[in-house]
Amino acid sequence: MGIECSLKLCLALFTINVSTTFGNSQLLWESPYAQPYFDNSTRRDMTITVGQTANLHCKVRNLGDRAVSWIRKHDLHIITIGIMTYTNDQRFQAIHPDGSDEWILKVSSAQPRDSGIYECQVSSEPKLSLPFRLTVVVAKAKILANNELFFKSGSDINLTCVSLQATQPPSYIYWYKDGYLINYSQRGGINVLTERQTRTSTLVISRAVPPDSGNYTCFPSNTNSDSVMVHVIKSEHRAAMQHENNAAHTSNPSRILLLIGLLSTTIYATTRTVGKQIEQLLVCPIVIFACLYSIWR
Repeated sequence: MGIECSLKLCLALFTINVSTTFGNSQLLWESPYAQPYFDNSTRRDMTITVGQTANLHCKVRNLGDRAVSWIRKHDLHIITIGIMTYTNDQRFQAIHPDGSDEWILKVSSAQPRDSGIYECQVSSEPKLSLPFRLTVVVAKAKILANNELFFKSGSDINLTCVSLQATQPPSYIYWYKDGYLINYSQRGGINVLTERQTRTSTLVISRAVPPDSGNYTCFPSNTNSDSVMVHVIKSEHRAAMQHENNAAHTSNPSRILLLIGLLSTTIYATTRTVGKQIEQLLVCPIVIFACLYSIWR
């Protein structure tokens, strides 16, 4: 009877020992003597636009009593240690949800100067380090045309705008004329076609008239704007402008005769002074011809 009890007691102790060792292997692995390691399932390369918020997630398993720090690589500035922030730039913040393995570096209102490598470091022996890349781009709109455009009265104004370097499609793309929204204008003949996936918007104004002249601006929801100057010109106005340009090149005969007289007098006076009458007389017709040609061309 005593031997049977001893066997049962030994078996029970063995079962408890096995259960503790293998059933709670996580507790053994996470003991203070185990080494910490990074969970590489997080995103380590992030691109955002100016003004957005970046959250760099660093997951450290089996941290124990070690500390996690965020270091800016280009100047080796220590930004955070634990949940404490060591910078005067209040846009940076350390976040550590209770009970989690995450140590988050939050960068609010990101600017292009914030681009670069940030390292998540663990104060172990040897030290552990995991780099994260942050890229902050300036998203902007581009109207696919010259900065100044001319349209004939009665023709259609056709402007296309593209949202460049935006990380996401814009929620909307608005068009303005001289600061006033025209997407929903009551003018009539105005059509706006916006494709969010291709990030393009086309503005068409049918049968343009001179009052349609002005500054046109394309403004996507998530980028800077772009503008062009539009001029709508009547056909007779254009003809008048062409006539003025032609008249500017037309010569006045009396002015030509006066110029010839002045040139002849100058050349004759020069020949008497220098004593090279024959040579200068030969040059005279050539000079006169050159002057007349420059006036008439």
